[in-house]
Amino acid sequence: MPKPEFRQASPGAPLIAALCGSLLGLATFVIVAGLWRAGATHVAALTADAAFLAALTVIAGVAVLAPPARLRRARVPISRAIPRAWWPRDTDSVPLLAACAGAPLVIGAGAAVLLFR
Repeated sequence: MPKPEFRQASPGAPLIAALCGSLLGLATFVIVAGLWRAGATHVAALTADAAFLAALTVIAGVAVLAPPARLRRARVPISRAIPRAWWPRDTDSVPLLAACAGAPLVIGAGAAVLLFR
């Protein structure tokens, strides 16, 4: 009797990007909090500001400079209405992934800026 084969379900790229951004945001907050607690308040404030501005700059740069997402061509007659399920899917664009990864990072760095000033 053959073994049953299980399909591996892989999470989507935006979910992975959001998880990585969350880990980076949490790491930024923990590093700044450790610096603050150690007595290096100016270094902590500078680190939080630099991380916040760097994350915002990278997200904005990726959103502006990324090429547009390519769509597959639908193979239906031009004058025929088609259901939405038949529309070609958008691929995961680079700005979407940058926003998914950058938003939690900006939140973590922003919270560090606000708390450790």
